[in-house]
Amino acid sequence: MELTLLNINIIAFTAVIPITMILRNKNKIWWGLLAITPIIATIMNICLKRYQLVTWGTTLLPLALIATICFVLLHWNKPPYYIKYTIALYANFLIHVLVLTLEHHLEFNFVISLLLGNCFIILTETSRYHYEVKQKEEIAKLHYESIRDDLTGLLNYRAFDQDLKNLSHAEDSTPVLLAILDIDHFKNVNDTYGHLNGNVVLRAFSKKLRSKVHHNFGPNCEVYRFGGDEFTIIVKDDSYAKVIKLLNNLNEYFASHPVETPDGQQIYFSFSGGLTRHLEDETFNQTLARADTLVYQAKNSGRKHILFD
Repeated sequence: MELTLLNINIIAFTAVIPITMILRNKNKIWWGLLAITPIIATIMNICLKRYQLVTWGTTLLPLALIATICFVLLHWNKPPYYIKYTIALYANFLIHVLVLTLEHHLEFNFVISLLLGNCFIILTETSRYHYEVKQKEEIAKLHYESIRDDLTGLLNYRAFDQDLKNLSHAEDSTPVLLAILDIDHFKNVNDTYGHLNGNVVLRAFSKKLRSKVHHNFGPNCEVYRFGGDEFTIIVKDDSYAKVIKLLNNLNEYFASHPVETPDGQQIYFSFSGGLTRHLEDETFNQTLARADTLVYQAKNSGRKHILFD
């Protein structure tokens, strides 16, 4: 606890704060802080009326070595953060023990204090890191759950509404196709086979729909459960024919491949849909309303097909 020139030099030259921040968030500003640590020590010396200049051998060279170690650790992807941090701080410790030895200022009790201080700092920073990672995971989990439908695992209406808002503010002119799908006579499915088996149908349909849409349109699409037995698709593409072919193939698939329930029943079903393209002079709500109208027209004209305008 004694405030001596040696203590002040150690505080300045060990550079624990910039090392910590460089490894923690990789911000360039912390490299600047690491670079000016000799200047901080020099100012401390002047304040104590010890007019000592920074020497290359005992100041700048160790600092360059510490910076090199930090740079290598930042670009070494394999070990986790706390291993890198431990290596950096103990490398820093060994460098400055060597400097103290060369300057004939090495004292056993000071080395022990510095060693224990390093252990405490590493333990504290590692605990903070694990807490921060856990907190980020919990936030990510809450976010995931807030935009996912519990039954089907698809994105829910909240995510759909937010994505429409994002698309409405997008500056690019990428074509957007929007489809609404509705399972035909789903109330009869629930009444005949029970609501639990109705849920089995919804899950099977959702899984197949999502798989096919994402397989064909990659990252330029999303599938949502709009509510009940209604689903929506957003595709950033202008391939009407490709979307219609995909949906018609799905209809044929479920017509010939029944969904098997846990109690051994087989359920055949179909769906109707409306597909439209978002126009530049309209809102997405207007696009959605047009697709919804097409769904009702498809249902009124025999079901099991997709209408588009």
